[in-house]
Amino acid sequence: MELKRYQQATLEALDRFLTRANATGPAEAFAHEVATQERAARMSGDPVPPRSDYQPLGGLPDVPYVCLRLPTGGGKTLLAAEAVRVWSQVMARPWPLVLWFVSSGAIKDQTLDALSDSTHAYRARLDAAFGRRVRVFDIEAFETIRPVDLAQNCCVIVSTIQAFRVENTGQRKVYAHHEDLEPFFSALPTGGMERVSYTEAASNPMLTAGAVKFSLANLLYHQRPLMIVDEAHNAVSNLSREVQARVRPAAVIEFTATPKGRNNILFSTTASALKDEEMIKLPIRLRPHADWRSAVDGALRTQKQLEEKARSDKDHIRPVVLYQAQPKGREPTPDQIRDYLIERLVHASWIKIATGDRRELDGVDLRDPSEPTRHVITVQALREGWDCPSAYVLCATQKLRSATAVEQLLGRVLRMPYAERRQDPALNMAYAHVSEPEFNETAAALTDKLVGMGFTDEEVRGSVQPAGLVPNGQGMLFDPAPVRPHPVWQVPLADSDEVRAALTEMAEDGVEWTPASDGGVSAGVKGDVPDDVAERIIDLAAEADRPLARAALAKHRAKVDERRSPAEKGAVIDVPLLLTRIDGQLVSADTDSLMELSDWALTEASAILTEEDLRFERSDEVVHIDLAGETIVYSRTTVAQPALTGLRGVSDDAMAASLIQWLERACRVPDIPQDHLRAWLSAAVAHLRSRRCIAVPTLIDWQDALSAKLRQRIAETRDAARTKMRQAALFADDAAPEVSADATIRFDASTYKDLALVPLDRLRFAKHLLGNDAVPAFDGDETGEEFACAQTLDALPEVEVWLRNVPRHRDSFALPLLKDRFYPDFVAKLTDGRLFVVEYKGADRATNEDTRNKTQIGTCWARASGNVYATIEKLQHGVGMAEQMRAAIRGGATG
Repeated sequence: MELKRYQQATLEALDRFLTRANATGPAEAFAHEVATQERAARMSGDPVPPRSDYQPLGGLPDVPYVCLRLPTGGGKTLLAAEAVRVWSQVMARPWPLVLWFVSSGAIKDQTLDALSDSTHAYRARLDAAFGRRVRVFDIEAFETIRPVDLAQNCCVIVSTIQAFRVENTGQRKVYAHHEDLEPFFSALPTGGMERVSYTEAASNPMLTAGAVKFSLANLLYHQRPLMIVDEAHNAVSNLSREVQARVRPAAVIEFTATPKGRNNILFSTTASALKDEEMIKLPIRLRPHADWRSAVDGALRTQKQLEEKARSDKDHIRPVVLYQAQPKGREPTPDQIRDYLIERLVHASWIKIATGDRRELDGVDLRDPSEPTRHVITVQALREGWDCPSAYVLCATQKLRSATAVEQLLGRVLRMPYAERRQDPALNMAYAHVSEPEFNETAAALTDKLVGMGFTDEEVRGSVQPAGLVPNGQGMLFDPAPVRPHPVWQVPLADSDEVRAALTEMAEDGVEWTPASDGGVSAGVKGDVPDDVAERIIDLAAEADRPLARAALAKHRAKVDERRSPAEKGAVIDVPLLLTRIDGQLVSADTDSLMELSDWALTEASAILTEEDLRFERSDEVVHIDLAGETIVYSRTTVAQPALTGLRGVSDDAMAASLIQWLERACRVPDIPQDHLRAWLSAAVAHLRSRRCIAVPTLIDWQDALSAKLRQRIAETRDAARTKMRQAALFADDAAPEVSADATIRFDASTYKDLALVPLDRLRFAKHLLGNDAVPAFDGDETGEEFACAQTLDALPEVEVWLRNVPRHRDSFALPLLKDRFYPDFVAKLTDGRLFVVEYKGADRATNEDTRNKTQIGTCWARASGNVYATIEKLQHGVGMAEQMRAAIRGGATG
């Protein structure tokens, strides 16, 4: 296989660096190479790579250490094999020893297989460079290495970085004494090598304390190997100086797609270079779907179309779909996807599951024309050590932004079969079907995933850091700038061993101390100071200083009390829930409770689906993702999709019965008897067959859309019944909504204890129930409109205490809507004892249906309880927020 141009350019940069490093050192050679590339980029008009200073290995400043950056699919391992040749030639070491680090056991096994296979491209590169005199060793079997191997062959030891990363060398095999390695040490200088400890000698009578260990680490220390680090960009930087010294590499060369700030990036390959050299499939055609079943259906159709096109290709290609399933306890699991595929007429032999405990891909060669596999289902097992250029389609069963394994799976479908552009354009693209309905969000999320795979400069992302919240902690007592610390009572004491010992004993009581500038010590306690602790500290002070300490304690306690929140001082807000009386029975006003008293039945729903309800025609909108220069761009287009065919030899009635059974499972709900649902679904299918003349295979192909429409019809009918029941119970002339002292929500000092409540930076709320240092987050920041509404509420003289009501928290107050619950923004207690519930709405939402529904139920609650509800806007008919609130309080129950 001939090297691509970008691969050759990468190796040339490495050659220049290593040659110059021999003469001037790695730091100067690195700076010179980076400057050379900058000049070349300016001359050619290409983007100038970002400059960075050389960062040497800790303790080994003269060891060349560089990183070669290639996006996913760039052939990093092939270049690593070529890098061995380059280093060997520059360093004049005809038979180099290579320590080849990888990041996991799976990749180690894959790399070993490839480097040991004389027909593999990686091994072929090494054989060509060293006249087929190449030996490859597993780190687990290093005892098999013989002196003649090192003297007459290029020797490669493949290992995970974890095999060497340890502080206690007795815990790793590579640091242990091995008699098999004795021939290597007969004539070696022993300076710097690790020696046998007394403990080891005591446990092994064959060893002598102080003698040189016959260990692999000592052998490497003497041989000074070339260290290759494949996709482990943090590994070398994170090794301790001691571990680096134990191995003492002659050079370190990293290969990665996403280097970090510590890596010395010698050469960076762009994604467009990979595309131009036919290494990756681009563009990516992205199709969002409403749910995972639709995503699977889309992936299935794409695979069938690609397989038909691949039959005409000059090489064997059987397109494969990778399904990203969910772990146990979430949907869809691997078995659910397998069952769904079989239900969609996919042969079971075409499906493989590859998870931690199910290794159905082991021993399977997907390049073999007789291998039938077309669908591979995994959770995370393909994230490392697996490669199949025939993988064309990714099917993600959750939102991309929350899917941690998508980047790795996407990398699998980007590789171009045979690293050569195919004749049919459809086979030069990758495909993604995602369970996420929003086009723009999905496209942006996939773009982010590509960025994370090295498809744009990592420096662009690394230079932008999000602003985080200040931790809700006090730090140590004497930190130079703690985050809004509690008041501290400090007492100066004379320094002595007895005083220090006494203060140390009181550490469990919150007492801290630090040396003072006058030669004494300063003792201190944050916040509350128990009487017994105060007296013990005062007793340590000089007699003359004790009155001052007591006076300071009194002032401190006054400050602590001043900082207590209203809740800590005993304030509470009890908010009654909304109830209603039905046939003399007092029940919760939420719609689910009301429906338990309803006589609603499925017979109220029409089983007739007209053409306006569901048209059996399919076309897909797709997103077309490509590169414009070095920028990832995407556009939308529409593609018609053919319908699936049915099963041969199976009657329409039998298929219709199976369809009804499937619909019954898909539409099953707790409040509808099973026999009622079956009869209703049978009527719906019968109407579609007899009146609309829809063939049963078509109905099966459309079963997801059909079930969705039928569920919608059921939901619409149920919602109509819910609306009718709710209207009668709460808003009709004879409705009887009320409240009860036995059904309330209490806000007190224990409220929201599980939330990370943070102190406000600038504004000080005077009346917030939980205090200024424990305010739940607002929508927006301290300059937002909702925050301004809170300021207005806090400043009202009529308000005694108030609280930010956190949405969907178990401690919060909610009012029932038709399908959901409504959590007003603020709950306040007025000085006259009434409650004041406030919902803030921006101008864009002040008059929409959602706001009208919330105002309606809020007003209902206010009238039933004798309290006040108000929807507040920034400006309402020229009236500001404060006047709107006062008007609501004066008017009583109002909206």
